Amino acid sequence: MARFKNVDGTRIQLSLQEELEADGREAEWAAGADARAEADVRSERDDILVEVVDPLVSNPLRWADLTSDKQAEWSQYRTDLLAVPQQAGFPNNITWPTKPS
Repeated sequence: MARFKNVDGTRIQLSLQEELEADGREAEWAAGADARAEADVRSERDDILVEVVDPLVSNPLRWADLTSDKQAEWSQYRTDLLAVPQQAGFPNNITWPTKPS
């Protein structure tokens, strides 16, 4: 699809060089957007680990109060959170693991 620019009130089609430069800027922007999305998802995951999971699994007394089944659920939840970046749709289409009750 052709792109145009406005020069002194006149609509002019971009040259091939200008088209290539515009394509490069769009690719850079898209790569930056992906990097920001990755960082956002990793940050959200890290917050869950720090605020929800680690206070439980790293506290021997709280951990000992759980049944072995619950310990296994929490261990799997932590593993699944760590694996979020390996999901096929990462970072734009991910499935968050379900927190144990």
